[in-house]
Amino acid sequence: MRRLAIVLSGGAVGGGEARLLIGKARDAKPRCGAMVLIVLLAWLGPVRGAPASETRCWIDKGALVAPAAFGDVAGDFLIDLSAPVSVLHVTRAQEDGLEGIAATRDLSIAGRRLAGVTLAIVDLDARTAKFDTTINGVIGADLLRRFVVEIDPSPCRLRLLRRRSGAWPGSVRLAIREIGGRPLTLARVTDGLKVRSGLFAIDTADWATIVAGARLSRPQPADPPAPVRLRGVEVAGRLFEQVPAALRPPAGDETPDAIGMAIWSRWRLRLDLRHGWLELAPAEEK
Repeated sequence: MRRLAIVLSGGAVGGGEARLLIGKARDAKPRCGAMVLIVLLAWLGPVRGAPASETRCWIDKGALVAPAAFGDVAGDFLIDLSAPVSVLHVTRAQEDGLEGIAATRDLSIAGRRLAGVTLAIVDLDARTAKFDTTINGVIGADLLRRFVVEIDPSPCRLRLLRRRSGAWPGSVRLAIREIGGRPLTLARVTDGLKVRSGLFAIDTADWATIVAGARLSRPQPADPPAPVRLRGVEVAGRLFEQVPAALRPPAGDETPDAIGMAIWSRWRLRLDLRHGWLELAPAEEK
């Protein structure tokens, strides 16, 4: 079985590098290209004078965050296109006297009001501990599919539209396939010699490209830990190099691989789940 090696870089070559080995890849030579990835840190909140279906957004710890209100529970929510089900953080629910396994309230987000939304109440401590502010829950694909979702990275804006507008200049359209309620699109990852091609989740709640079933070729330094990077990720015919990556062991019916915000923040995104397509336009050409 051939394995794809992902560089774990923590300094000069030979000093802090290791390799991450993942399974089932085919030999291929990637196209030449280089992109410098950027980290966007912005606040997502109401925009004065903005359209009714728009709100300001920010990327915190690599995740897209937006203000929303679930009944009286108002504040920051993760916007995760790869989450099949929207949920409410149990700690925040208890603070507002909500008990049980689910709660039903009206949800307001980006100028839209959704009546009678039911959110499962789950423990999100492991996922939200890294954030400086309280994360009240996750808004996922089950609710966002009601709209054409636009994410504009700079300045960060989230729009929820009833219908799409005209195509963006220089945009490309990709087909979307859903598995387990998660929207997926075709992409490739490479270590420079071999590639893995297939369906990847559109993950807007993680910065890294997530690769399942992988292992490191040697132990990672403990202090400080070395960042994991893929040699390349190709989406819509565009190659991004030295992309932040992370490991996740396969679990149940989860889609194992996902493209994170380190890639998506380089594009303007327009997702129409009902019609099965994703439109991408380079953010710098806006």
